[in-house]
Order: sequence, then C-alpha cells, then structure tokens
Amino acid sequence: MQDNNLSSWVDFELLGLTSDPQLQKLLFVVFLGMYALTVSGNLLMFLLIHTSAPLHTPMYTLLKSLSFLDFCYSSTVVPQTLVNFLVKRKMISYLGCMVQMFFYAGFATSECYLIAAMAYDRYVAIRSPLLYASVLSPEVCVAPIVGFYTAGFLNSLIHTSCIFSLRFCGAHVITHFFCDGPPILSLSCVDTFLCEILLFIFAGFNLLSCTLTILISYFFILITILQMNSAQGRVKAFSTCASHLTAVCLFFGTTIFMYLRPSSSYSLTQDRTLAVIYTVVIPMLNPLIYSLRNKDVKQALRKVWDRKAME
Repeated sequence: MQDNNLSSWVDFELLGLTSDPQLQKLLFVVFLGMYALTVSGNLLMFLLIHTSAPLHTPMYTLLKSLSFLDFCYSSTVVPQTLVNFLVKRKMISYLGCMVQMFFYAGFATSECYLIAAMAYDRYVAIRSPLLYASVLSPEVCVAPIVGFYTAGFLNSLIHTSCIFSLRFCGAHVITHFFCDGPPILSLSCVDTFLCEILLFIFAGFNLLSCTLTILISYFFILITILQMNSAQGRVKAFSTCASHLTAVCLFFGTTIFMYLRPSSSYSLTQDRTLAVIYTVVIPMLNPLIYSLRNKDVKQALRKVWDRKAME
C-alpha cells in the first residue's frame, strides 16, 4: 500500500516538443506570438459581442461562448509549454498534471458540444429566418450552454479520476508536451483496459453525437437551400455556413484522428503535431475565421473604433 502511494504521488517529466535548445528558443517565440493572438483575438471577440447590442443574437451568444472556451482550453496548455521551452527539465507535479488534464478535457469536450449546437443554430436561421430570434433567443441558449459545460466537465471528471487512480512506475516521463490521457496511461504498471475502454466509449459517444448533430443539421440545411428559388439567396445561405464548416473541419478532423485510433497506431511525432493544431492553432484561428467574413462583426468593430476615435 505504501509503495502504491509513493508511486502515485510523484512529479512527472514532460518530454516536450523537442530537445534541441536552439529550436526550443525558436518555438518559444512562435508559440508566444500565437498565444498572444489567441488571447487578444478571443477576448476581443468576447467583449465585442458582449458590449454590442446588434450582436445580442443566438448565433453570437454561442460564438461568445466559443471564444471563452478557446481562450480557456488553450490557456490550460500553452503557458506551461512556454515555461518548459526555457528550462532544461520540464517537470510538472502530480496534482498540477491532474488539474491540467481535468480542465483541458473539460473545456475541449464542452467545445465539441458547442460547435454541434452552432450547426443546429445555422439550420434554424436558414430554415425559419423570421422565427429565428424567437425560437433561439439568447436567453434560450443559456440553458444548453450550461448543459454543455456540465457534460464536458462530468466527462473530464470520469477520465481524470480513472487515470489518476492508477499506479505509475518507471521513469515517469510523459511523451508529450502536456498532460493528456493516452501518454499518461502508457506510464501505468497496472492494467489500463478499463480506462482505455472508458476513454474510447466517452470520446466516441461525444464525437459521434456531435458529428451526427452536425451532419443531420447540414443535411436539412442543404435541402432547404436547394429548395430556394433565388440564386442570390442560395449563395447567401451557403456563405453563412462557411465559417462554421471551416471550424468543424479543423476541430473534429484533428480530434477524431487523435482519440479514436487504436493504441497500436500512436505515433509520437504525429500525436504532438495534432496536439499543437488543436491546442494552439485552432483557438488562434477561430476568431479570424468568424470575423474576417462576417459583416456584423466588422461593423460592430468599426463602431467601437469610431467611438474611441471621437473620445
């Protein structure tokens, strides 16, 4: 029993992205720049939607929550990674690793459900534009958003509790740049079958339910668009979905490939590359994806800029 406790409450060492000191310095600058864009872009989007009355619609209520989630789940990983680029041994405590995994998994799973809800939002907006504001009012959106967070963190609690109840042995070196489920499972010296099954079932259910919601929503969106008589209307309807489809492909493409593979197909380099995409790149790109092609956001930003210029 004592040996089990000692083997559990130990510090972990993260392998990181590279052991080359020069490359670490370069990556520090790159990651710092990307994280600065992530923080500024998502906070700007959040505050802009929160303070601009014309953006108080269901779509932007969901987008505001997306900006918050992107900021949060990127912030659970990137600051620690930046520190590790500057130190020789990339240590993280047992408790710190557990907390990082819990919040990362919770925010990421919540985002999975939120992106699926945004697909349904697009369907209602295109199918019933006159009833859109009453069917999906900002107030109505609050309850599902709370539900997404609840489901996300319950899912995270189950995974984190299961994984960190295991006994760890050996060198305690995590072959990753942050605390993620599969690399930590590989450190256990006891049977991990139950945790692996739980990870596969819950990740599979989350991704399958969200993917089906998106596919069904876009199937009916496509039918609705094809039934439109106006070519201009069809183009406008397609353009309203372009940003969301881009976000879906980026987020679900990397996540499905990352977590729904057999453990025998894991590749260290491949996994770390995918992890960089969904923890660093996607949270940075989402504000750009949803603002560059969005006239409402541009107009609201212009009004804020003009108001500041007049002060």
